[in-house]
Amino acid sequence: INALGIGAQGLGGLTTVVDVKVATYPTHAASKPVALIPQCAANRHLKFTLDGSGSISLQPPDLREWPDIGANELNPAGVCRVNLDTLTKEETASWRCGETLLLSGKMLTGRDAAHKRMVELIDAGKPLPVDLRGRVIYYVGPVRAVRNEVVGPAGPTTSSRLDDFTDKVLAETGLFAMVGKA
Repeated sequence: INALGIGAQGLGGLTTVVDVKVATYPTHAASKPVALIPQCAANRHLKFTLDGSGSISLQPPDLREWPDIGANELNPAGVCRVNLDTLTKEETASWRCGETLLLSGKMLTGRDAAHKRMVELIDAGKPLPVDLRGRVIYYVGPVRAVRNEVVGPAGPTTSSRLDDFTDKVLAETGLFAMVGKA
């Protein structure tokens, strides 16, 4: 699968799959015994039709078609610079929908298990292991390193997966903001 060049999120690259688990279950003879199930909403929306002529061939996108976006393209006059280490509630209240925020400073990270654990601790009246007051959390977790990478990439998760925890975490921890992908 990695040799197809599909890449993360179908955007082209060397690594599409880092782990495949194969399990066997009793099935009808017409059922396929193995399935590849992408675990990201972006991948789950990929559509194609198998016509029986052979395996599917997905062409990686031409990287020359992607815009080369660097710091110079971030028009400093049109960007709201945000230092997460000194963030205030008043500053967050001044942000406007659609505004570009250029973040710097320390940001916490956590995905499903971290949020579930936070809510369990809150419900039990126990302190959290990290003080969230005035902080920002990014819905992301580590992804296993591949080949010669020292550290694996960050794996952002679909924000709606954390919706069940949002109200309680925001209301009871002093957290200022959450960052995620659609």
